[in-house]
Amino acid sequence: MTRPGLFVYPWNFAEEGVPQLVEYVRSLGIERLYLTSAYHAGFFLHPHSTGRRVRMLEDGVVYFRPDQPTWDSSLIHPEVSKYCSAGNLFADICEAARQFDLEISAWTVCLHNTRLGLLHPESTIHNVYGDSYPHALTPGDPAARDYVVRLVADLAKNYSLHSILLEAPNYRGRAHGGTWVTGHHHERTGLHLRDLEESLLDISFNPADVKAAQQAAVDVEAVRIAVRSHLDKYFNAAPAVDEELAATLVEFRARVPELVDYEAYFRRCEESLLTELKAVVQQNGVKLIASTNHYSADVVFVAAYGESIKRIARITRNAKQQLAPHQQLVVGLRLGFYSPGMGTALLSKQELNRAVDTAISHGADTVAFYNYGEAPRRCIEWIRGISSGQ
Repeated sequence: MTRPGLFVYPWNFAEEGVPQLVEYVRSLGIERLYLTSAYHAGFFLHPHSTGRRVRMLEDGVVYFRPDQPTWDSSLIHPEVSKYCSAGNLFADICEAARQFDLEISAWTVCLHNTRLGLLHPESTIHNVYGDSYPHALTPGDPAARDYVVRLVADLAKNYSLHSILLEAPNYRGRAHGGTWVTGHHHERTGLHLRDLEESLLDISFNPADVKAAQQAAVDVEAVRIAVRSHLDKYFNAAPAVDEELAATLVEFRARVPELVDYEAYFRRCEESLLTELKAVVQQNGVKLIASTNHYSADVVFVAAYGESIKRIARITRNAKQQLAPHQQLVVGLRLGFYSPGMGTALLSKQELNRAVDTAISHGADTVAFYNYGEAPRRCIEWIRGISSGQ
C-alpha cells in the first residue's frame, strides 16, 4: 500500500497547532492528508478535541485566502472562514506538511453550499413547483459552474497540492441529509414518500437546466407536466396511494420516456464539468480525485464506510473493474463506533487491519481513513503501523 491517507479539518490544526498535528499524523504512518479547503455546514461531535467537543460549523466557507484576481469577474464569491481572518491557515498546513513529506489533497465541496444558495437562489436546483433547494447549486447554472471552476483553479494554482478531491460536483437531492448523515435544518416530511416521489422531487427544473436541455432537443415540458401531475395526485390521495400511479422510477420512465432524455442531459452536464475541472488541475500539475470512474478522474475514491469485510471486498472489486488504465483507486474506511443500523463497526486494530488488507488485496491502491476530528482517539491510534502490518 502506498500513501495511506487521513481526512482532517483545518480547525483541528488551529486547536492543536499546525506543526504539532502534522508531526503527529506523520508518526501514525499517514502520507497524505485530505485537508478541507471548502466545506458545508454541520453540527459535529469531536470526542478528543482540545477545544470544543460540539461544534456548529461556519456554513459554506473556504479555509484558504482566495486569490483576488481569480475572483474579480465572478458573480458568486467565496466566504472566508474566521480561521483565515488574520492569515492563511491552509497555506500554513501545506508548508508544514511539505517539511514532513506529507502530500496534501484539497478536500473541496463544490455545489453543496447553503450560504451561497441563499444568496443566489437563481443558481440552485428548483423542483417542479419552482421551489429552490438552497443547499444545492446546480451544475447547469453558468454562475454556479463558474464558481466551482474558479475554486478549483485557485487551489491548483496557488498551493503545493498532490490532488483535489471533489465532493458534491453533481446534482444534489431534495434532502439536505442522507443515509448516515442527517440534515441540520429540522427537515420534516408530513407524509410518506416512496423512492419514486423522492426521485421526482429531486429533478432540477432550474431555468438554466431547462433551457440547456431544450437546446439539446429534450422535451422538458413533457417531463414537467408528467412529474407535476404525478406528485399532485400522490399528495391529494395521501395517506392512501392512487393505484393508477406508477410505483417505481423504472415504471415512470416507461410511461414518460422524455425523462430518460432529461436524465441523460444531467449526466452530460456533470461529466462536462469534470472535464473542465480536469483541464484546470492538469495545467498546474495537480491530480483530480472524484467518486466516479469518469475518464477525467486521475484517482477514483469509493467509500466503504460501515461496510462488512465481504462488502468491502465487493465494493473494491467492482470499482477496480470499472477503472480506466490511467486511474488509481482509493477506498475510504470510517473510523469510530456505529449506532444500530449504521453499519458494521471496526472495533479493534485487528479489524481495521483486516479491512485495509481486504481493500488492498481486492484492487485498491491505497486507503483513506475518515476522519481525524470525529473518530475516537484510540481509533486514530490504530492507524499506527498499519501500512507495515504491525
